[in-house]
Amino acid sequence: MQEISKALSRFFERSKELNCIYRIEELMRRQDLSTEDFFRKLTEIIPGGWQHTTVCEVKITYEESVFTSEDYKDTEWMQEVELVVDNNVVGSVRVVYTQPIEKNADSQFMPEEYKLLNHIAQQVSNWLLVRRVKKSLEMLDRKKEEAVSEEESEPEPASDEHWKWRFRLAKKIAEKTDMDKFGIKAIYLIGSSKNATAGPASDMDFLVHFDGDGQKKELIKCWFDGWSHCLAEMNFLKTGYMVKEGLVDLHLLTDEDIEKKTSYAVLINSVNDRARPLKTR
Repeated sequence: MQEISKALSRFFERSKELNCIYRIEELMRRQDLSTEDFFRKLTEIIPGGWQHTTVCEVKITYEESVFTSEDYKDTEWMQEVELVVDNNVVGSVRVVYTQPIEKNADSQFMPEEYKLLNHIAQQVSNWLLVRRVKKSLEMLDRKKEEAVSEEESEPEPASDEHWKWRFRLAKKIAEKTDMDKFGIKAIYLIGSSKNATAGPASDMDFLVHFDGDGQKKELIKCWFDGWSHCLAEMNFLKTGYMVKEGLVDLHLLTDEDIEKKTSYAVLINSVNDRARPLKTR
């Protein structure tokens, strides 16, 4: 009977954790919430995933803002994980017990609760990254709508200037890309930016070899999409050419594409017009 009781207790705790994760994922899918409302609701949800829910409180810091559950107070019984967006620490999630709890292997918290908090912090960090990119794109769209669409006769930059700054920025994008975070194996440059033939309306063609899951694939797209529209705006200021779809043309390749030598994958080891590696993991 004792073994059955322990098994039921473990099952109950795991179901609480899964319910906590499910409720947070539901919260992330809501498009009507501001960042502030999101964090306030998050402080209400998180305690439900911990073993001693009634004495569990949460404090979330994000940039200059602080959000706490109703009865939060600082105590010595706490665990905390940082929120990291684009390699920068932007805040943290802290879980505390407001009274002493029987220790489990020198800690008031169960090993599964440390894993749960790490998982929550990673999901929230990803949510913040996607929201930041979306905001940047919305701002760029508004600027485009306000921009005067008349063509102006300005002096044309030197003929090789178009590919030079594109190539320089392509290397900078690769340098700033977190390969492990996005599940990227290698980044290559192809096309006119690589071949020094880019004109004022030319795009920048990237080949990205990745082995991540669907979520990381979407993050990669958001990352390059943000760069794409920023560079399009830069190109407009330099040349007067507005590329509405963005300046980056992204081609994602998997191990299977490499093995089968699909149309873009074949360029990686091509004898003629070989893709130029910018960064590898």
